Amino acid sequence: MDNSYELIEAKLCHIPQLAIHHRMMFEEIWQNRSMTINDDIGNEIQNAYAEKLENEMPSGMCVPWGFVDNGRIVASGAITIVSFVPVPLDLSSRVAYLHSMFTEKKYRKGGLAGSIVKRAVEHCKKAGVKRIFLNASDAGKRLYENMGFVSSPETMRLLVD
Repeated sequence: MDNSYELIEAKLCHIPQLAIHHRMMFEEIWQNRSMTINDDIGNEIQNAYAEKLENEMPSGMCVPWGFVDNGRIVASGAITIVSFVPVPLDLSSRVAYLHSMFTEKKYRKGGLAGSIVKRAVEHCKKAGVKRIFLNASDAGKRLYENMGFVSSPETMRLLVD
């Protein structure tokens, strides 16, 4: 990893760049599936993510990080702390959802995403959060597996209209 980039906990002033990364992440995922997100939907995703950050960052419910190069965030990711149910190996109801991992193309393959994930895991350990969930894109799956994340075949989802 290039040590000239600084890993920071993002602040409210970084929300516009974080929201752009969130949008670009979905656009790239969809493009890799030969699909597109039109500009209207892209703008809605970007605005909704910015609103989420504005609402959840002040309380610490959502914590984003980013690598900065020349004053601009070039790689980012976040966790959101949510309440699930206690389970036998974790009696806490607090879990983290790792999301919005994105590195701009010219900064890839330098370990930035892995460093963000490590920082998120450290944050969870300090906060007593024992479970971290994520949805992995095809591009990110190997990174997460190399960091100890495992697929859980018992997980299902339903998107309600």
